[in-house]
Amino acid sequence: MQAIFRLPQGEIPYQVSRSARRRSIGLKIDAGGLTVILPARAPLAEAERVIQLKLTWIQTKLAQRAAQPSALGPAPWRWGDEVRWLGAPRRLQPASRTRLTEAELYLAAAREDLLTPALVRFYQRSARAYFAERVPFWAARMGLQPQRILLTSARTRWGSCTSQGAIRLNWRLLQAPAAVIDYVIIHELAHLREMNHSAQFWAQVAQACPDWRQYRAWLKTHGQALMVLDQR
Repeated sequence: MQAIFRLPQGEIPYQVSRSARRRSIGLKIDAGGLTVILPARAPLAEAERVIQLKLTWIQTKLAQRAAQPSALGPAPWRWGDEVRWLGAPRRLQPASRTRLTEAELYLAAAREDLLTPALVRFYQRSARAYFAERVPFWAARMGLQPQRILLTSARTRWGSCTSQGAIRLNWRLLQAPAAVIDYVIIHELAHLREMNHSAQFWAQVAQACPDWRQYRAWLKTHGQALMVLDQR
């Protein structure tokens, strides 16, 4: 579950996950940002209480991560590393065939140096199937009809819409929470009516996705970390 902790001077997007084995609340800050890990039966309000209690530490750690030099690029993928799948962590494990479970992503890669191309194939294949379902779903609800649905590997944008009605969506979006992906889809579909970012355009987006500002903020905070999936 993705949420926003609001401050007078800004916002802190965070992810909420639950663990049946935890008795106390945990905090984790990684390339995907802040995650609050709640015990299975803890109320959601506990997440904000702990963030408020640990706010100085959280802001310091987030600032340190943002300031880390990236000249050498991210470290290569290794077995046991975590990737994001629809916003939730999955640990990379070797297997004879590629498959996804609630906690792991098993990849059919013979060696660790082949992990990146195996990951790219998995995410691209999954993105085609996912977008083929979600784009028609939202197009029907918005009364729109895109002409084509295409994948893009762009480094600077999550999607685009052409004047000919083609919707392009970045396959790396499969790392983001489902609600964030839906926002991007809705955003691009809205361009079928308004090929701009006018007030009329944002009204179209808001009608289908009232919390669009929250999801746009999430992408601004976490987007760069998602873009480097295939650069390791």
